[in-house]
Amino acid sequence: MAALTLAVERLAAATVLSCHGALVAASAMQLETALSQALLRPDLRIVVDLGAVATIDCTGVMMLRVTAGIAAEQGGSLVLAAPNPQVVHTLREGGTLHTIATYHTVQAALDGDADALITEPDATPAPTAWPMNRTDRRSA
Repeated sequence: MAALTLAVERLAAATVLSCHGALVAASAMQLETALSQALLRPDLRIVVDLGAVATIDCTGVMMLRVTAGIAAEQGGSLVLAAPNPQVVHTLREGGTLHTIATYHTVQAALDGDADALITEPDATPAPTAWPMNRTDRRSA
């Protein structure tokens, strides 16, 4: 099993979920449990701190995208913070940088600082985003 540890900090403005290790298929259940609990909070603003995530795969990306969608349906939000260049590349390949606000730092994510959004193009962008749900798959 891939090593992933999680820490949860409940602030007035948001719940910050700090991930450490590999955010991959083998650790998906740990992440799913933590995200599900965060979705139960009344403030429903979730910041996922990826600063200590060494790697992420399509399972981790899809779990973040699905949770962001659920949070939005419930009137909240999920944003990402502090990913390393490898994680940014994977998020970009999955089309996630266009669907989930991703900030350079946790503080910028908490503040909603639009100047700190990660938007720069990747050297080798993917031609299409990964499908998010069945409807997306049919149109891709």
